[in-house]
Amino acid sequence: MPALVITNSDSYNAAMFLGVDTGGTFTDFVLFDSSGLRFHKELSTPEDPSRAIELGIVNLGLNAGDLHLIHGSTVATNAILERKGVNTLFITNRGLEDVLTIGRQTREELYTLTPAAKADWIARRDCLGLSGRMDANGFEIEPVDIQDIEGLAEIIVQGGYRAVAVCQLFSFLNEFHEQQIAKALPEDVFISLSHQVLAEYREYERGATTYLNAYVGPLVQRYLKRLAYTLRPKHLFVMHSAGGVMAADSAGAQAVKLALSGPAGGLVAAEAIGRQLGEPNLLTFDMGGTSTDVALIQGKAAMTTESEIAGIPIGLPMLDIHTIGAGGGSLVWIDEAGLPQVGPESAGASPGPVCYGQGGTTPAVTDANLVLGRIPPMARMAGRMELDREAALAAFDAYGEPLGLSSEEAAHAVIRIAEEHMVGALRVVSVQRGHNPEDFSLLSFGGAGGLHACALAEKLGMSKVIFPLASGAFSALGMLAGRQQSEFSRSRRIAIDDVDAPSLLQAMFAELEQEAASGMQGLNLSYERRLDLRYVGQGFHLTVAMQDEMSGLIESFKTAHRCAYGHDLGRPIEIMTARVTAFVDRPELEFPQLSSSDKEIEPSGYSAVYGAGEVPHLQRSDLRPGCAFSGPALILEDTSTLWLPDGWRMQASVHGHLLLERYDEH
Repeated sequence: MPALVITNSDSYNAAMFLGVDTGGTFTDFVLFDSSGLRFHKELSTPEDPSRAIELGIVNLGLNAGDLHLIHGSTVATNAILERKGVNTLFITNRGLEDVLTIGRQTREELYTLTPAAKADWIARRDCLGLSGRMDANGFEIEPVDIQDIEGLAEIIVQGGYRAVAVCQLFSFLNEFHEQQIAKALPEDVFISLSHQVLAEYREYERGATTYLNAYVGPLVQRYLKRLAYTLRPKHLFVMHSAGGVMAADSAGAQAVKLALSGPAGGLVAAEAIGRQLGEPNLLTFDMGGTSTDVALIQGKAAMTTESEIAGIPIGLPMLDIHTIGAGGGSLVWIDEAGLPQVGPESAGASPGPVCYGQGGTTPAVTDANLVLGRIPPMARMAGRMELDREAALAAFDAYGEPLGLSSEEAAHAVIRIAEEHMVGALRVVSVQRGHNPEDFSLLSFGGAGGLHACALAEKLGMSKVIFPLASGAFSALGMLAGRQQSEFSRSRRIAIDDVDAPSLLQAMFAELEQEAASGMQGLNLSYERRLDLRYVGQGFHLTVAMQDEMSGLIESFKTAHRCAYGHDLGRPIEIMTARVTAFVDRPELEFPQLSSSDKEIEPSGYSAVYGAGEVPHLQRSDLRPGCAFSGPALILEDTSTLWLPDGWRMQASVHGHLLLERYDEH
């Protein structure tokens, strides 16, 4: 396996960096030290994710005290998805107690006359309205009643609340009332204040984000403290949803920022691979054991402030990643109409798919790939776990019987269904946003991605697939590439043609950068400035980079609007939010170029694949730059398997990435 080097930084070569990505089925490890890269996988331990990390460090033969550990955690995500956060009290203004339940009143199914009722994600008894109000300019029009806040401690004790979220109207302009309330709260509860979590307009999104931060904050804090105490690494950092890393001791207070902690690492690594290969336009496809994450990159991955998790909005800047419940562990079932279905329920790490031999009885997508031979019978999951093909065959015999299908036919049907789910997700981030997939290359990673990448590319009319080095632990690799950074924002409505606009913006940016310097003490920070702009009367905004001149800012916004919507509006433009990204410059991780070999590729074995006959096995470690091979073939490594079907040709790049291209057989 080629080494990973860091350019222009010899000081890094003596250090040991361990990237760890905790997934629903496997926990991935990428170790970088002076000798290069090592990859490793452990079955995840959902009941306590730290156990898999400890076990992986032991099995890698490492001393945790020597490590700079960068972690992608699913603790916050899982708590939100499974509704297993702590008992949380939401405090807002009197009369706004139902803001989180009412939401935006948007209808997901516009033409359904009898839509299914959505379950409330917060109970009315957990929402408290207090006196006091600020106006739209941040001036107090009603003070907080002291008697109201004096009774808060008793309410919290009686309700058994472990966390409190406070979201007052226009607190992003004046936080005085939120600070008053915070001072009256008991010291032993987790406190989340909206002006600290998201100092932006839109009460629903700000309130929901603040609530989620409180809902998962104690869990994240406890987990990270236990991890730091148990392992005692030199440094512990956590990847956050915007693609940067933050110190673990500050991550607990900003727990909601970890909602896309793991998938963000994959996009950070994908951007680096795209730059290296000169492929700026990428559709990323990350298929793990539990879920599939897809995104679109045009030079840089898109950011959004309109994400949702389990139907709950998060207004923080996050990488724009679309996730569906389709992975190697997705369970198969038969619906009421007698038709085969796949997911979203997953076998997870325990018991896992039937072929893991850990007590699973319902077949999953991994079992289907094993039955079809796309995972060869002699394969070892994570390089060491034997797979029970006979058990998978028996499970698909039972599954296929009511459908009138043999085990292989049933497995093939399952694969086709799963691939339709995944190609639908790729269309969401491309076709539905005005992009033609044929103009992009598909960058496939994740432990199961290589088994389906070529089929998905064909369905989308794409002709190129990139299977990068470390594809089976790619998100963990991205942990090593992330820079230390944090996002800061503040809303203030300013007409762009206001003569005071330049000075007002400079003051806002200076304030945000001072906040960043205070929150990231001791670091040599650089800053990126951006603004949310909209035409007057619009309910949405576009984010553009700050320009030296207001005329340049106006033109940047108009260009972005034409690109997004195809037209301009003859209306004045207004500034809604100023944004600052504070980051620490660091050298970029790069793969070195490898020496080529004239040696002809020798298959390491052969096995049968459904519909393709006997196909050769190629060991990825044997593939040197310049070597090429046409499908059908299986390319094997410890952390993943690549199915190269007929009609596709593979060539190894100088950095060890596999470049796949579809060709006309005729």
